[in-house]
Amino acid sequence: MNTNVVDSPGYGGRPVVVVVGAGSKHGRVQQEEEFVVNPKEEQELSSETANTNTNTDDDRNKQRDRNRWGLGGALALTFAKLKHDVVLMGRKKDVLEDVKKLIEEELQPEHPQHSDGATATTTAAASDRVILCVECNLTDDDSVQNAFESCQQTVSESFGGFVDLVVFNAAAPYPPNFRFAGWGDVVLPHQIDIPNLNQQYDTQVNGLIRCSKHVLPGMMERKRGCILVSGESICNMNGRYEFGSVAPGRAALRSLSQVMFSAYGPMGIHVCHVNIGGIIDTPKTRSWNLGDDLVDPHAIAEEYKNIYRQHPTVWSYELQLTPSFAARKIDMRM
Repeated sequence: MNTNVVDSPGYGGRPVVVVVGAGSKHGRVQQEEEFVVNPKEEQELSSETANTNTNTDDDRNKQRDRNRWGLGGALALTFAKLKHDVVLMGRKKDVLEDVKKLIEEELQPEHPQHSDGATATTTAAASDRVILCVECNLTDDDSVQNAFESCQQTVSESFGGFVDLVVFNAAAPYPPNFRFAGWGDVVLPHQIDIPNLNQQYDTQVNGLIRCSKHVLPGMMERKRGCILVSGESICNMNGRYEFGSVAPGRAALRSLSQVMFSAYGPMGIHVCHVNIGGIIDTPKTRSWNLGDDLVDPHAIAEEYKNIYRQHPTVWSYELQLTPSFAARKIDMRM
């Protein structure tokens, strides 16, 4: 059972949350070419942007800024607000630092700056929580090993912490020629770029295995721990024809998660795969002109928190999250 308290002396210190993929693959300007916007809607984009810029609703603008780093940023912020120490892992150190800055700004009312200007989340001595940024390339064995060894050594030596929760929120970007149905020529199965498909698999399936090698031994020894895996229901369950270039990797990740649940559940380790239905609200996805048909990443993160708190007699091995506006589109499986 995950006690979810900041201090757990019986387990050697404070439980630490590691968010792998603590950002958004749709959140960076450099990725503007990842998808081509629907040609029929491209002309509407400039007017929509203008309307957004003149929006006087401060609360809405603040919420959109909080969504800048997608689900990864929302997950990190959610667990930091629960007074957990959080390790941010990802390929881009500057992105991780921006996510950390978002967290510090959100927590600022609780933790004002010191007289020397240092923010309260900088060190263990300065706060009841720590936010660490650790670079990690999931496709590289040495990088993953160095990342986890570094974070585990830091949290252990600084405040006796241990990794109790790993949120595996990583995914390779969609192929550059990917198109949604109706947005141009869909990539059919015989047109799939095999090297890109291999990269998707290596990032997601092999990436989860690489991370597990460095956290599961400790969890097994403590007889407690949790691994939550982000998935996309439209890719790993439904197999819609335009997702042939990304669905195989997602489906394999879901399968691996189910194997891990059955393998480690009896050892006190909870593994759960989260099927996310819908497109997450980020600056990039907002440019696709989908109106209000976007999913709030912070609402999703709240469900991850709820899974982490589940009693071991009612663990979920999988959770389907579906927005109300898509309720009649979902392919329900018995």
